[in-house]
Amino acid sequence: MGSHDFLWYLAVLSFRSLGLACLTWLALGVCRVKSASVKHAAWTVVTTVMLLQVVASSALPSVSLKVLAPVPDAGPTLTPQLALPPIPVQASNLHGRHFAVAWDQLVMGIYAMVAFALLVQLAFGYLYARRMVRNSKLLELPGVRESSLISVPVTVGQIAPTILLPTGWREWDSAKLQAVLSHEDAHIRRADWAIGVMARINCCVFWFHPLAWWLKRELALLAEYACDDSVMAQMGDRRQYARALLEIACAMKSAQGRFMRNAVSMAKGTNVEKRMQQILDDTRTIPVAFSRRGWVTLLVCSLPVGYFASVVQLAPAQTRTVISVPDRAATDQPVQVAQARPAAPQQILAQAAPAPEANPTQKRPDEVVFIISDEERIAFKSLTSDEERRKFIAEARLRQILETPYQKWLNEEVVYLISEDERRAFMRFTTDDERQQFIEQFWLRRDPTPGTPENEFKEEHYRRIAWANDNFSAAIPGWQTDRGLIYIKYGPPGAVKSVAATPTYPIENWYYRYVEALGTPGEFQFVDPTMTGRYHLTKDPTEKNR
Repeated sequence: MGSHDFLWYLAVLSFRSLGLACLTWLALGVCRVKSASVKHAAWTVVTTVMLLQVVASSALPSVSLKVLAPVPDAGPTLTPQLALPPIPVQASNLHGRHFAVAWDQLVMGIYAMVAFALLVQLAFGYLYARRMVRNSKLLELPGVRESSLISVPVTVGQIAPTILLPTGWREWDSAKLQAVLSHEDAHIRRADWAIGVMARINCCVFWFHPLAWWLKRELALLAEYACDDSVMAQMGDRRQYARALLEIACAMKSAQGRFMRNAVSMAKGTNVEKRMQQILDDTRTIPVAFSRRGWVTLLVCSLPVGYFASVVQLAPAQTRTVISVPDRAATDQPVQVAQARPAAPQQILAQAAPAPEANPTQKRPDEVVFIISDEERIAFKSLTSDEERRKFIAEARLRQILETPYQKWLNEEVVYLISEDERRAFMRFTTDDERQQFIEQFWLRRDPTPGTPENEFKEEHYRRIAWANDNFSAAIPGWQTDRGLIYIKYGPPGAVKSVAATPTYPIENWYYRYVEALGTPGEFQFVDPTMTGRYHLTKDPTEKNR
């Protein structure tokens, strides 16, 4: 995956995450969720999906959501009947190379540096927290230690969690000590430390996305709200707990100890005031903590939503085009085009007799329905005469008839062999018997040993298609790639010279001693500028240095 593809991939993931966050916000609002633990669980799922989709989106099959405006296909890189001249490699181009940094490479470098710096910061913070735990003093209370480097109680770790108390904890009364330990124990039960680390890793990956930073702050705030509710449900005395929280906040503000970002703290200056208001609000009912059964229900309900958010892709919507055309026996009448709703399938209605006042979108018994693409619809609208439109309709009818294995034979199996005259002749047939007879004659004309059961040319041709699909596929079938085109038309090269990816893009030079179709020796050069294995034929030997 090249830098441009990776940046586009990150942009798609960012919009998917934003859409999932909007759906979650809307669901919480519609359901009027007030519980901090429920909100925390919901935003935890959003953060998890946002982080996991970096790997899952490329591995899972995509789902197309047809909402975009229809656009015509740009077509393949090379036309099937394009005559490909030999491409010489000029030795002079190998000297005096210039290195130009593209904008996508520059942006990719900036992204990588910022992400790496944030990851290093996170790693150092974790190592500092572990060193602080090792240097702390073990107390009689299980899982509780004392550290002189902190001013407020914090929790470190998830698998072997440790509650660190400041050195002045012995001056606290029993009620304050109970409130502090209950609060930190609630953080451990809720796995808030692990969720906080995950949110910080998500910020390292999506550091450019405001949603990642908002999720980190919101999860930290909701975790404190949920732990406050848990402690108040145990203690019952709101004012006593509010007094303990206020004393912890004052100690943090006045102390000189270092505050740990990689730990879960009981009090932070940015949220104490709002927490105090909720704690002292006697009219507010303390919600029940989010149980394991609630987590299971949330995960089951969020799995399909998370999967859809990870694999959805916006695709062009189809439009419905209705074309009414008189039959050949009818008098000449202007061809009418009616545009219907964009969500309907695209159809052409060819009517046998003109009916100017009839609704063109209503099918009558004397009409024939067939499908056209958006590109064909645009081409039809550009026609100026009725004769051109009738010819277009006739060809479209034949294309619909060919929506059978015959179309696959025509547009895939022999697309690089069949001539324009043979293609036009094949399109004029109206029955399968005629088409089958044509196919038999098509291969017979190319059989080097007529009269024998084997057709060596046909067997070699299909062998080349299979080999191209097995070796050249890269997001598209191998026969559609440029290397597949050359291999199917001219056979295996006499020699292949590959050049590594440094300092240039990967390139391959194919050498043929003699190409019968060209009448000369052949040399073809393929470049992989996206670094994804999708080589394309280039007529500009300098492209590999760009």
